Amino acid sequence: MINILKLNMHDANSGGMAVDVLLSSLIDSPVALTVPALGFDVLVPNCSPGDPYILVADAKTSAIDVHPGQETAVGVEGLIQQLPDELISTCPGQEGSPLDLLVSSYMQGLETTIYVRGSDAPSLNTPAWIVDLLRSVTVPLPFTGHALDNLVKNFTMSDTHFSLPNPFAEPDSPDSRPTVSAFVKVLIALPEEMNFQVEVPQVRALADVYYKEEKFGVLNISHWQDANSTLVDDQDGSSALLVEFAIKDAPLEVTDDGLLTEVIQAMLFGSETVVLRVAATVDTKVSTGLGRFALRGIPAEGNVPVKSMFS
Repeated sequence: MINILKLNMHDANSGGMAVDVLLSSLIDSPVALTVPALGFDVLVPNCSPGDPYILVADAKTSAIDVHPGQETAVGVEGLIQQLPDELISTCPGQEGSPLDLLVSSYMQGLETTIYVRGSDAPSLNTPAWIVDLLRSVTVPLPFTGHALDNLVKNFTMSDTHFSLPNPFAEPDSPDSRPTVSAFVKVLIALPEEMNFQVEVPQVRALADVYYKEEKFGVLNISHWQDANSTLVDDQDGSSALLVEFAIKDAPLEVTDDGLLTEVIQAMLFGSETVVLRVAATVDTKVSTGLGRFALRGIPAEGNVPVKSMFS
């Protein structure tokens, strides 16, 4: 069993991203020994089980002191120079890339596997026979992800307007549907292990819209929307990323005409502000020192006060 005691990801001085890991494991050794400094390649799964693994990082350890019956601490330094094209390219017949699949599995709290293979040792004192032996072996390293249901700490839509459809539009065309315009703010929690610059330049979302806990429509913001992102301190003192973007005349696919009629009547004749609930899955494009890639399927939810159609 391998326990990760510390994980820190930060921008590397030479470019790319550095990963510092401190882990511990009970190594079954009858005698005390010192394992020399070792080098490794870190690989991740490709699109299909039969495809070659994708090399994503170089890693190295310092000398490791092993004592019988005691947990052994191992410090690992990793360096990701850049994201390989095959890691971020869409898999044949699928919507996502190998990176998307890896991140999605991690975000759902599922068991995720990376692979470690021996490479050149960082020290000349490491015996050649150990280097050759480790090069011939690829070891799976499974670990359990962390469900990121609370990744989005706050989701709000302000200046929200509903507009009636064009009465002369062709049936089932976008113009035949009500539209929604709003200014959206998403507050994304940043894990404390992330100590590198990150920006979100574009966002899109698929949202179910509810009134009195009953669903009446689907808001599909299928095109990437330009966004601004700002690093902020949240109320609890943790770091968060505030992402802001505007949507204009996004078509609302109505799934319950009767409930929509009730919403419209409440906006026209009601004495109180109409509050809807939106449950969305958000896709973001993320820009880091490694380049730009997409994170998909981040859950977000919030209440949305709606202005009158004629205000």
